[in-house]
Amino acid sequence: MRPIVSSRKSLPLLPDGVFRAQRGLRRVAVGLDFSLQSEFALARALRLPLAHGAAFSVLHVSPSLDGHDGPDGTVAGERCLRRSVTSAAKRLRQRPDVDVREELRTGDAPHVAAELAKDQGVEVLVVGRPQPAYPVTPLPESSMVMRLVREVDASVLVVVPHPGRVYHRPLVAVNFSRESRRALELTMRLCPASTPIEVLHVVDLGEEEAALRRQDAPMAQQLRLRQEREDAARKALGRFLAPYRETGRVLESRLRFGHPRECILAEALERESDLLTLGMSSANPPSELTEGVLRHSHCDVLISRHVAPPAALPDGDGVPAS
Repeated sequence: MRPIVSSRKSLPLLPDGVFRAQRGLRRVAVGLDFSLQSEFALARALRLPLAHGAAFSVLHVSPSLDGHDGPDGTVAGERCLRRSVTSAAKRLRQRPDVDVREELRTGDAPHVAAELAKDQGVEVLVVGRPQPAYPVTPLPESSMVMRLVREVDASVLVVVPHPGRVYHRPLVAVNFSRESRRALELTMRLCPASTPIEVLHVVDLGEEEAALRRQDAPMAQQLRLRQEREDAARKALGRFLAPYRETGRVLESRLRFGHPRECILAEALERESDLLTLGMSSANPPSELTEGVLRHSHCDVLISRHVAPPAALPDGDGVPAS
């Protein structure tokens, strides 16, 4: 049955025909520095669903040196990269339609990765991060992972060491924006159709409750504010998820009150989530919330970032960018 497509901006940005979340990824890149965490990233990337005719790029960036025979030179990097690419090709031997590409570059890794993502139209860049200690040690502001998220104009999947299996407890934090819709849709593409997805919306009443306290408002007024905001948020979340539920996808809605970063991290920890997704605008730098969640998360984090579609589509065959 052909899905109902509406022109209202409040509904998902779906093209006519096949539901976007049911399609595999067309362009995937994984960054390797030959560390243990990058090997986990490669293993995760090989488990992502790939569309027919997809391109799978394995990227290693060596620093610019005056020669090629040092321990960190391009010759050593080329040998290690060739082994990784050969291993990836063997893992994908039953997918002859997938083009496995070897990308050996020199320069500054985030800049090179940004150029590769732009040139090849990469949908998801997969990178590894060290195993977080307990309590979780935040990623430094100047870490490679943080720089990649800031500079690469594509979705970035940051992988921590964990059992090699498909995602089965994904959590998507939404604020009802266009970016949130795209984040949810991308998560649905990464997870099996039978996997329930938890969708979290956080209501931050900090400023409003502080204003009421300054006015010495009665407790009943504060409780009424919370109840009104809760009712409104539940209705908005229901409307947000309705088009996806109509496709038969199982989506579990969650609502929390408090500081957004703390609530998102607490929900992921309590639910033992193995994937945490946040939406981010391609036109703006990462927000304090995005970077805060990424720095403190104990599980994989997907920063969904998509180029905004043009204001007017070309005549004929144009569709919104996925």
